[in-house]
Order: sequence, then C-alpha cells, then structure tokens
Amino acid sequence: MAIAKVTIGRLEYIALPKLGVARVHAKMDTGAYRSALHYQKLNLREVDGKEELVVTFAMGRKRTRMVFKRFSRVTVKSSTGQRTDRFLISTPVRLNGFTVNTQFTLFDRSDMKYQVLLGRKFMRGRFVVDVARKNVLG
Repeated sequence: MAIAKVTIGRLEYIALPKLGVARVHAKMDTGAYRSALHYQKLNLREVDGKEELVVTFAMGRKRTRMVFKRFSRVTVKSSTGQRTDRFLISTPVRLNGFTVNTQFTLFDRSDMKYQVLLGRKFMRGRFVVDVARKNVLG
C-alpha cells in the first residue's frame, strides 16, 4: 500500500528549529539531490584533536552561530557542470506539521533570492511539488 504524499508548492515557509530560525522561505529544487543552506561565515577549528565547524547563519534579521562536531565534506556538481567542495551538516526542518532531519550542503547564497533550497532527498517519499503553486501549507 502506497503512502499518500503531501502536495507542496515550489516555495514554502519552513522552520529550522536547531538554528533558531522560526520562519524562512525555502525553494523546492527537484533538480538538486541534496538541500543547500546559506551561510554567512564559516571556520574550521581543532579542539582536543578533533575538527569542529563553526558556522554563522544570517536569515532575515536573525544571526546564529553554531558549532558542528559532526559534519563531512562532499563534492557537488552544479547545473553548469562545475564541481565544488562543500561542507555537509544535518539539522531538522519543520514544514507545517512535518519535521524531517535533513542534510544540507553549506553554500554562500548571498547573491541568490532564496537562502534555503530543499532537494529531492528531503522530498522523496513525503512530498509532491506543484510548481504552479506557492505556500500551499501556509
């Protein structure tokens, strides 16, 4: 028996509770495998012989500085074929009544309209995107 998927629009408001972000517009990107999240600043440091990733996020008027002890590095291929190395972190995303632990690559999206992209890995098995609509879940 197939599980019913929830229809969402090409843009939806989400929350990133662990990052202290109550509401931010996210673009659904069915062409991207992973999700991407804008960062303002990041530094890699070593504490007690282990690497930590220190990231400053700025979404709307909210600035949050987070330390990630668990992260990895991945190579991402853009739609133009360019490959870039990015850090990969995991954090919960709340979309209406749904909370999904989601992997994000960190990318400077300051010159782009939306600070959050949600990719196929986030949507798979849960959501169907109606590209003609926005903010379906409110």
